[in-house]
Amino acid sequence: MGERKHVNEGEIMKARDVDLLSYLEAKGETFVKEGKYYRHTEHDSLLIKGNMYAWNSRNETGYGAISFAQMYYGMSFPQAVLDINKGDYKELSQSHEQPSVSPSKEPFRYPKELEVKDQSKIKDYLIKERKIDSRLVDWLLQRDLIAQDKRNNVVFKWREHGGKGTVIGADRQGTASIKNKRGSFKQVLPNDNPHTGFSVDVGRPNNIYFFESPIDLLSYWSIQENKLQNTRLISMNGLKPKTVAQSYIEARREGLGIKEMVLAVDNDQGGKEFIDKMNQIVNADLIRADIPKGAKDWNDQLKKNGKSIQPVASRLRNKQKEQELSMNG
Repeated sequence: MGERKHVNEGEIMKARDVDLLSYLEAKGETFVKEGKYYRHTEHDSLLIKGNMYAWNSRNETGYGAISFAQMYYGMSFPQAVLDINKGDYKELSQSHEQPSVSPSKEPFRYPKELEVKDQSKIKDYLIKERKIDSRLVDWLLQRDLIAQDKRNNVVFKWREHGGKGTVIGADRQGTASIKNKRGSFKQVLPNDNPHTGFSVDVGRPNNIYFFESPIDLLSYWSIQENKLQNTRLISMNGLKPKTVAQSYIEARREGLGIKEMVLAVDNDQGGKEFIDKMNQIVNADLIRADIPKGAKDWNDQLKKNGKSIQPVASRLRNKQKEQELSMNG
């Protein structure tokens, strides 16, 4: 059978009306919903909104399934029209208005298949670049709280009950900085528990510490080392009053008597406003703020603390001595 070189107007009109997302999902592409956009799970700069698409890292933008199939699958125009018309896809008008299954109703499924056995990239990143205590990193790996994925991201797994229960969400942090951008790739996997985050229990918690990111949480823990006891550490992925409230309710439900909630947020305008806001919302006797003194965030503080030690002494020394050293030095 030779390939058809021509398609008629009716076929073109039909293919033009096909909903881009349903066509691509039928082709096996996977997307996550983020607000009004759908983001490709493998190419994270490829976004779809309605029938428009933008692949930012490749400067490709366009409209509709025909144009997309030519760009992405390298099809000719007739090939694209015929391929699209092979399937029985929804038309654009009806697709996004009434989703058959609302995304929030589907239970979160952790994409274990994205994980790899190799841990070298995330160990290098956390220990060498971010200066997190290597014992903490090993501890997290043993308890399956962090993993490396196929794209060398650190995956922080959100487990219930301070890291002991099932995985109910996850966020990913790139270990390499993205060209022409400040920082690296970050993504929260869509889940039905938006008011939770990466959390770890040290002992049986009677207080909860809140951080803006998993890296800040681990940095603080590295600084405090043995001083942190009977504490639940939680990353809010930002500044989220609802996460604070929800975490308190959850802890009480687990039968934990929580005496104190510590806001260990960044030393910036946002952090300070958040502390003020929380003091108004929550019983002030419960709330305490702990922000880094001489740095913008806890990772910055950790890196500054480390400067007073000779690189040879890779084992973290008693922080008290370290403080004295940096004062005398």
